[in-house]
Amino acid sequence: MKNWLGTGTTALAFTVWGLLPLYFQFMPGVQMWELISHRILWSVVLLGGLFLLLGHKIPWAKLRSEPRQLGLILLAGPVMTISWSMFTWCLTTGQVLTTSLAYFMTPLFNIVFAVIFLKERLTPQKHLAVALALAGLAYMLFCYGQLPWYSLIMGGVFACYGLLKKMIHYDTGTSLYLEAMVQLPVALLLIGWYTWHGEGQFVTGDVSNKLLLIGSAVATLLPVGLFSYGVSNTRMSTVGLLQYIEPSLAFLLAIYWFHEAPDPIKTVGFAFVWAGLLVSLLPLHRIKRRPHGVAR
Repeated sequence: MKNWLGTGTTALAFTVWGLLPLYFQFMPGVQMWELISHRILWSVVLLGGLFLLLGHKIPWAKLRSEPRQLGLILLAGPVMTISWSMFTWCLTTGQVLTTSLAYFMTPLFNIVFAVIFLKERLTPQKHLAVALALAGLAYMLFCYGQLPWYSLIMGGVFACYGLLKKMIHYDTGTSLYLEAMVQLPVALLLIGWYTWHGEGQFVTGDVSNKLLLIGSAVATLLPVGLFSYGVSNTRMSTVGLLQYIEPSLAFLLAIYWFHEAPDPIKTVGFAFVWAGLLVSLLPLHRIKRRPHGVAR
């Protein structure tokens, strides 16, 4: 039951991430660093308020006794911000298709990390799923004639975040709060700079701009929270395959909602990927022959 809950939560996280461009379409004039700074600030405020309301306390004594865990948490925050910065740049410059290609590649990094660092063993189904995904990626690389370096780096950074979250054993709320706290001083400096110079949507925009910036914390904390819970209760290789939900949704939104030029090469690539994802999710390994004479 726990495994299915973790898998479902992870799938929901990637679904929300895939739909995030719908939220940020209402913030066309926002600058990337302003958006990221407010996301960090209001994440701290929101999580801190929830902790007070629920009576949740940060286990500081336990964290001090586990410096490796504390180090992983403090490292995860900046890694996520690097990934989020690249993602935000794509959204604020109208390059939704670039994000879909980046996160198209992330699952392959996840599966490699699962085998190398977490010593997971792939089932025959996942071997087939990986082969199909690689076939789709190889087709795109062959057609484009060059490696999409930006998308590769963006996808690799997010895969590193997933690996770090897999290695963190503290609850989701504590981890996310500390990840945001370690970046808060820099975020406050940036917000102060924008305020001092009278720039940015929070200073010059109307009430709706301010609410959208505050709401960006909720819009991003929700999928990150779901992902943090899901990745701790799901095999990393499974997380890698489920992640294809996000770039597929981003691809569909880019074509049918934002009316970006369709790319037949990516369409073929996604067909291979989705075939692999369906193969990996079918419970074929649980289907066994029933002994003769056993009632159904």
